[in-house]
Amino acid sequence: MYYPLIILRLCNHTGIISNSHRLFLRIINLYLVYTMCYQKKIFSVVLLFFFCSVFSQKYIEPDKIKQFNITVNYPDYTIKTQMLSQNREFAVNNERTYLWYASQKIMETKGGYDGRLIHGKYRSFYLNNQLKEQGLVRYGLKHGEWKYWYPDGKLNELIHWKKGVKNGRYHLYNDNGELMAKGHFKKDKLHGRFYTYGANGKIIEKKKYKNGTEVYSKTKKIKSKKEKVEKQKSEKPVKDKRRKKTKKDKQEDKTITS
Repeated sequence: MYYPLIILRLCNHTGIISNSHRLFLRIINLYLVYTMCYQKKIFSVVLLFFFCSVFSQKYIEPDKIKQFNITVNYPDYTIKTQMLSQNREFAVNNERTYLWYASQKIMETKGGYDGRLIHGKYRSFYLNNQLKEQGLVRYGLKHGEWKYWYPDGKLNELIHWKKGVKNGRYHLYNDNGELMAKGHFKKDKLHGRFYTYGANGKIIEKKKYKNGTEVYSKTKKIKSKKEKVEKQKSEKPVKDKRRKKTKKDKQEDKTITS
């Protein structure tokens, strides 16, 4: 029962124990005394397991941490995100926009960066603590589902990204929270059907896109009965209404010529 206390005293004389381990041994000794008095062996085992798990957590060196949490304050909003702990160089795509951190600011630059890349969760807040935008950034590029809100908390926009390029569902809402438009992006270009909605939630316009270019469907014009009848009349051959010459007429023509 007193083994932890004996070890503690021996270590104190030799000076080979840290403060955290000294506290750990004292706690073990106190709970062993408690359990021996009340004969609650099961309770003691649970408590010992708990304290062992707490004090046995691994210490991570600061150099091995991949990313750090940062907070950047602006006059109208605040950004809470994460950045890479080391300023590493990555291959840059000139067509992509990168988010990076330098001089207490978060920058957005197309085709390059000059600081530590943003990497991890990205959230921004209005001054009233409402969410402004939320998403994920991977090595400076927006990735996955991003949401944008109005200051009153209503959803404004929903965009799907893939490595810094719009790719997937797209929804747009008005300030009343009603759906205004819905479509799909493929490699940063509208692709597929695009719907526009009215105030009553009904579709007022449909369009189709292919790689950012609008595709016009061939529509057949429905002709009325009058147009059909007029077309048939115009296509009929015109009959020669002149009277055919008889034998008498032919003889008279001969006499006149002679």
